[in-house]
Amino acid sequence: MNSEEQVLREKVGSRNPFTVPEGYFDQLANDVIQQLPERRQKSRIVALRPWLYAAASVVVAVVMAISFLFNQKDTQEQTADNAADNTYIEEVADYAMFDNAEIYAYLSDN
Repeated sequence: MNSEEQVLREKVGSRNPFTVPEGYFDQLANDVIQQLPERRQKSRIVALRPWLYAAASVVVAVVMAISFLFNQKDTQEQTADNAADNTYIEEVADYAMFDNAEIYAYLSDN
């Protein structure tokens, strides 16, 4: 022990100057609980939020897949239409007996 502690023990002694009222700890838990703010229950939307996010993600994925598939179908149809147009143009050019030089000349005039 250091000297300061000895001086304090001589003046005060070994008694504890602090006291606790009778039954203080019996009521402490109830008092603390009463002072806490009331906790509201989660609303249903807040509770369902993760499921709503998952459903929205699935909807977005389905819409993107459908859009992609229809775009692929349109691209294939356009390719088929372009092939048919090229065949038609070649048939017309053969019928009119145009060669490439004449076609380029007509296109450059316009």
